[in-house]
Amino acid sequence: MEIRQLRTFLAVANARSFLGAAETLYISRQAVSKTIQQLEDELNIELFVRNQNGAMMTPAGIYFYPRAATLVADFDKLQKEMQSIESSYRPNLNIYMALGISYIFAKKLMDYSLRHKNEVTINIGACLDADCETILTERRADAILSFTPLNNKTADTSVILKSPVKLLVKKEHPLTLIENPSEEDFKGIPLLLYTGGNDFCPWWPEPAGKNDISSSDLDFLFSLLQEGEGILPLPEVMIQSHLNYAAVLPDYKDIKPCSIYYSILFSTYYDSLTYNLLASVNQDVFSS
Repeated sequence: MEIRQLRTFLAVANARSFLGAAETLYISRQAVSKTIQQLEDELNIELFVRNQNGAMMTPAGIYFYPRAATLVADFDKLQKEMQSIESSYRPNLNIYMALGISYIFAKKLMDYSLRHKNEVTINIGACLDADCETILTERRADAILSFTPLNNKTADTSVILKSPVKLLVKKEHPLTLIENPSEEDFKGIPLLLYTGGNDFCPWWPEPAGKNDISSSDLDFLFSLLQEGEGILPLPEVMIQSHLNYAAVLPDYKDIKPCSIYYSILFSTYYDSLTYNLLASVNQDVFSS
């Protein structure tokens, strides 16, 4: 049984003729007759008595009429509701960044969100680098930006940025007076190492020494830097907003660039719309 058949039945019943129904539905009389015949065959009962004066409902037709009218009305209502939902629905993307990465990408992500505000709502979260894998695995985030690669075998991880690591000190620090400082000049000065919840600094190649200060609180390390308490290794892309009180020292040894990783689960974990949006964000925001 099809909605088309029910509409035709109601049109014949209201017009009391096949010709009148045909005019109402803008189809031929033969099409009306064929549709009613198909409906009667499916129900295995006559719905109309045909005569020279038109078509009159049988007792079965009279019983069928209010039920058919309800089905058609409910279908029309549902169709309107679904069209309304489709026009107003905007998927949500939850993107988490390890603390520190927001310095790099938060503005670009917000700009993308504004450009596509009628297509998607982007919620931005922050977390410790060490918590990124758990947040993605538990599906609290659709995508993760981290300083360390994820070990999750169901995650699709790519490097979206590599940044040189620079050494920052307070502007008045004695090291700023040395044109080309050597490793010897750095002895005895503590390093301020950001760990992000790990037991190591993601962008520093060596374990912390006994005089070094390790912390997952980046703001705390910045405050120590402002007080002249040590040297802060920092990816170059994160430096700009701190140059009012900090100086960048010349490179004194090769330091491996800091990588930033973009991770999502494999495509089978998302509906196609979400997966395509994640690919768009990666291309337009993180890979441009």
